Amino acid sequence: MAYDPAKSEQTKEEMKQKVIELAKNFKDNPQNMIEYLQFSTRFYNYSSRNTMLIYQQNPGAMFCNSYKAYQDMGYSVKRGEHGMKILVPTIKTYLNIDGSPIPLSKATKEQKEAYKLHRIEAEQRIHFKVGTVFDIAQTNCPKEDYPKYFDLGYTSEQHKQLYELMKTYCGKELNCKVHENQFNSVSLRGFFDPASNSISLSGMFDDSTKLSVLTHETAHAILHKELDKTQIKSEAQMEFEADATSVMLQSYFGLQIPESRQRHLADQYKTMCADKSISSADITKSLDHSHRAYKSVADNINNSLKPELTPSIKNVQAAQVTQPILPNQIAMPDMGMAMMM
Repeated sequence: MAYDPAKSEQTKEEMKQKVIELAKNFKDNPQNMIEYLQFSTRFYNYSSRNTMLIYQQNPGAMFCNSYKAYQDMGYSVKRGEHGMKILVPTIKTYLNIDGSPIPLSKATKEQKEAYKLHRIEAEQRIHFKVGTVFDIAQTNCPKEDYPKYFDLGYTSEQHKQLYELMKTYCGKELNCKVHENQFNSVSLRGFFDPASNSISLSGMFDDSTKLSVLTHETAHAILHKELDKTQIKSEAQMEFEADATSVMLQSYFGLQIPESRQRHLADQYKTMCADKSISSADITKSLDHSHRAYKSVADNINNSLKPELTPSIKNVQAAQVTQPILPNQIAMPDMGMAMMM
């Protein structure tokens, strides 16, 4: 079937609307946000917007990949299965011809030769195309093979180890020391101090509770240590972002989401959305920030610290193919709704 640019643009616009509709649903029903955040931890290498698109199309999805990727893994997509649409970034090169950007693919033979010899200035831009992914349940992969392809999480016995690993992560990667103190108030469990770039936690709780509290304060340390002077965020928005990151990390670590955390997230979300200046695009941007904070911790745990855990759990979520590695010289644009990623 021939490529139809008009149809492709229409599909991308429809996908954008799906994200906006989901953001509006969260605004009306903030409790649904918990379900989405827990869902999003399954899709380790997907952008938050593509995760929202997958969630919209199949909230039961566990592990997604392209048709070709499954073939490379030795499996086939079952006949009659319909995939889920996502947006995949591609890189295009433009030549500077008399001050006008011309796609390399449309340049003349002489211009292409001059480009190879570095005689013509060029720039690379990111564009998005519609891609299709399938859940592993839509393939002939036997269920006993599932653990090979996605992480089954951690047990409660590993929470003490995870707590120590999180403290190490904060110290090594964020230069943020974690202290255990005896607070005067039983209700005060911990806080992040941006002035000293440190986290203080109550030492009176069990390892699972301390790990739970540390996920929230670590999120603040990543997201809100140094806000851009032009980036004005309310306390509710910052608390929501930290709560969202905390919920994702707690789900990933196998912690039960406390009722108090769920209420706090819902309350902060309602307060944030009560601000008339907050749009659906702002909601997805906040989710982007939280998703990146979650991924930075999970990346570190998986790639550097996770081998220290016993028993070791193999994580191959990186096999989920969603986007190419971008050359270092390409600056990623602001990930607004127009970019959809």
